[in-house]
Amino acid sequence: MAIKLLFKRVKTAIKSRRKLYIFLLRIRAFVVKHYLKLFKKFRAIEIETTPICNRRCSFCPITQDESRLKEVMSEELFDKIVKELKDLRFKGEICLNSYGEPLLDKRLTEFVKKIKTQISAKIIISTNGDFLTPEKFRELVLAGISTFHMSQHDEEPSVAIKTLLEELSRDELKHLVFGIVKEDSPLVNRGGTVEVKILQPLVVCPIRKIYVRADGELRLCCNDYFREVRLGNVNETKLIDIWNSQTYKKIRQDLERNIFNMEVCKKCQRINC
Repeated sequence: MAIKLLFKRVKTAIKSRRKLYIFLLRIRAFVVKHYLKLFKKFRAIEIETTPICNRRCSFCPITQDESRLKEVMSEELFDKIVKELKDLRFKGEICLNSYGEPLLDKRLTEFVKKIKTQISAKIIISTNGDFLTPEKFRELVLAGISTFHMSQHDEEPSVAIKTLLEELSRDELKHLVFGIVKEDSPLVNRGGTVEVKILQPLVVCPIRKIYVRADGELRLCCNDYFREVRLGNVNETKLIDIWNSQTYKKIRQDLERNIFNMEVCKKCQRINC
């Protein structure tokens, strides 16, 4: 509304100057066109190459899941996703993990290289640090990872974390974002699947990211662990076609307006709980 009002005032002020007015109309048309084009694409993607984790944290839904996926993402599916991102000229952020520990996937370095040679994107991973040696860190940075989000889950940092922080140079540490996550930290309840001591404050939920599980199924968001919202499978349908489906569009539009109709969203937002 503010933009419309501003444009109306500018139009009134310069309406006698026809050429300038037409020029502004063209600028507005250009901005609207490219905004809508941007909205039709996702700005980030989370690719779960492995669903396996070596830890069982109380605040993670893995502890509640007896039927947890045990199979890693196939190379064929990974290559399909990378090709689709290349075709879309994707330039956003690619996160190579979800609930699993990415460093348990022995193919991680090669996957990073595949992305880096085909797509101009920022590649990140989130890790518990248990398997992140200085050598592996440097190998992955050289392959193309921009940022490591490493979290400490124990009261004291592990030997692996201590070694990493001590041996990395100041320039290398620029690639590392380190945080401590404990049971009494402010945490999300993962769509109501886990109990946490301190709930994080409510946040607005605009979806600009697409989440792909290791089996190709899409999650609504990072809190939809059990895939309560069925969106599609990348093995069968292109990412962009799922993203632009009427169902997915309607969900995003509702969330933009803070309309939470789905049960997983109500639980996450503590509505009627």
